[in-house]
Amino acid sequence: MKEIVIKHHQIQTKLPKDFIFEDQKLIIPKNIHYENPIKITIEDDNNEALEIIVSENTSIKIILELASQEQTDHFYKLQLTAKQNSSVKYLLVSELLTAKATVEHYFTAARDAKLDLIGGFVSNVLDAKMHVDLKGEGAEVKMRAVAVSSDNHRQNIDVLIVHQAPNTFGNMTNIGIANKQGRIVLNGVEKIEKGMKHANAFQTLKGIITSDKAIVEVNPILLIDEYDVKAGHGATIGKIEENQLYYLMSRGLTQRESEKLIINGFLKPVIDEIDDEPLKERFVHLVNTRI
Repeated sequence: MKEIVIKHHQIQTKLPKDFIFEDQKLIIPKNIHYENPIKITIEDDNNEALEIIVSENTSIKIILELASQEQTDHFYKLQLTAKQNSSVKYLLVSELLTAKATVEHYFTAARDAKLDLIGGFVSNVLDAKMHVDLKGEGAEVKMRAVAVSSDNHRQNIDVLIVHQAPNTFGNMTNIGIANKQGRIVLNGVEKIEKGMKHANAFQTLKGIITSDKAIVEVNPILLIDEYDVKAGHGATIGKIEENQLYYLMSRGLTQRESEKLIINGFLKPVIDEIDDEPLKERFVHLVNTRI
């Protein structure tokens, strides 16, 4: 796996062949299928902007890690553009220990581009936006976001998909898991603009609480200005099902162990996509300390 480290707005590592980095813009060349993931780490920069452009007909997996132990306020503005007929699997992992962090992430999909986006949020206090514009006919996005909060942590996650071309497809699945006095707000919005015929928009939001003082709020919203489309949404909030806990506890696990096992099952789609073993171990450890 190739690694790119950005610190103080500068590249700290050698770029892969034919990659270009200038003016906070990373350009990935066209007509290439990358077998191995590219990991990008933004280290201890509390005010960072980065634009990633995946050129035409290129297939790639990108892992973007935001990591900082600093307690100062953090603000990130990130952009990713998938050019025509490109295919991008993208994993964002946010581990920010500050008491105030803002992550704004904007995605654009051109004609026949395919985006598979995953967000894993285990920051202390975070306002995050994942905004996707499907600008080209045939563009597709699959969005999965998972947020985990504990103690007095607070995370607001806004996911927005806008269909700006006909024959586009958007599907989001957002999960919030809160323990102790943790608070999570998940807003899932999908908009189909007028004239965007044969667009498909689906969303599922799920909240799981493991403490009477924890709060998860989910808000699924569909905004549809066109008739000839398919759309649907659903939302649930609650504690882990008693029959699941009973089954695992009947096999010798404690209630705590059973809860962790079930919650790690919900997190599996994120965990399985982390190809970097140290990052995976750190993410799993941090999640399990919160639940």
